[in-house]
Amino acid sequence: MAGADLVEDAGDYAANSEMLRADTLRSVNFGYSVAIGRVVSPENNMPLPQSSCRHRLPVAVLSALLLLQLPACKGDKVAAAPPPPEVYVQSIVPQTTPLSVDIVSEIKAFREVDLRPRVSGVVIQQAFKPGQKVKEGELLFVIDPRAYDEAVIDAQAKLAESEAVLARARQDVARYKPLLPDNAIPRQTYDQAVAFEQQNAAVVQARRASLEKARLDRSFAEVRSPVSGQIGLQKVEVGALASAGQSVLATVSTLDPVVAYFSIPEVDYLHYQRRFRQSGQSPDDPIELVLADGSVYAQKGRADFVDRALNPNTGTLALRAVFPNPDGLLRPGMNTRVRIVYEVAQNAILVPQKAVTEMLGKQFATVVLDGDKAEQRPIRTGARLGDQWVIEEGLKAGERIVVEGLQKARPGSIVKPVAQPAKSAAPAASAQS
Repeated sequence: MAGADLVEDAGDYAANSEMLRADTLRSVNFGYSVAIGRVVSPENNMPLPQSSCRHRLPVAVLSALLLLQLPACKGDKVAAAPPPPEVYVQSIVPQTTPLSVDIVSEIKAFREVDLRPRVSGVVIQQAFKPGQKVKEGELLFVIDPRAYDEAVIDAQAKLAESEAVLARARQDVARYKPLLPDNAIPRQTYDQAVAFEQQNAAVVQARRASLEKARLDRSFAEVRSPVSGQIGLQKVEVGALASAGQSVLATVSTLDPVVAYFSIPEVDYLHYQRRFRQSGQSPDDPIELVLADGSVYAQKGRADFVDRALNPNTGTLALRAVFPNPDGLLRPGMNTRVRIVYEVAQNAILVPQKAVTEMLGKQFATVVLDGDKAEQRPIRTGARLGDQWVIEEGLKAGERIVVEGLQKARPGSIVKPVAQPAKSAAPAASAQS
């Protein structure tokens, strides 16, 4: 009986061990860290007495621990944390800089004259080369003068005729006058002689005016430059008919100095006037001219004209500035920009435009705090300074901002800041208009 009991106990132990192993595996699969120490009988699915499984529990626990350690035995390695991303930063250094506004302008000649003939006729001579410089009074075109020469001769002849008649009338008056006191001639005869003299004197005066007009028309057959400057291409060729007061023969422009015309909206006019008064700047201060290639013209100009009223159709105010042009670089029709300094900002904070991002109509800059932690901060920009913004609010001196690698510097993340050399000098701050 003792042998039979021993065999039966051994069978029970093996069955219970299998069920305990299954229970342990289920526990591991459902995420438990220890095995379930409950032994179930294979016959009735009832728990065995605690005394019968007390010596079996350590085996189950060891089995569960071995199963949990299997992945580590395969040689898997835990991934190391990546290093912080490298970004370029720039320290904010306040500086004094002039603030200005750029306004689109157009260059025109200070004086530009269209040459129109004052008499009609065929152009028989062109006395200049297109594009050359001319002086005031220099001969440019000649219109066929033969008809006007004949008119002068005719006027001279008529004047001589009327002068001869006048001389005869004066002789009659001089002869009749001594005879009048003695009643040697009728009073009526003398009066008629005096009237005839006065009539012929008027005729002589009219004929003399006709002669002057004929000579003047003759002079108009020679078209001369009214100003000193540069002449353009001829618009009427030699042999063509030019009509008085209608045909444009050519155009003469004075190119030293030149003027730049520009307009500003009413709102900007009020804004800049207030800034001028607050900053102590004067609209008469020198004005810079920015050319189409972005370069600044060497000569500075001054505003010499402000229109008396705003244009009711456009709501803008017209202005003009005069610029010296000794080397002839500026030409009428050039599209330029005038740069007017309206304030000199003290301790201005400048940041590169590429360091400013815009989202939903708001502007932000990424600041690197102590501990190299990135922070996205809202800012307010002012005037534009070349490739930089003037910051009016949101940043202060000494802070570091990210200028390159904004995509890497996520808010709240740790970055590796690398200093970027600051620019040595800054041009005048300019706002586009």
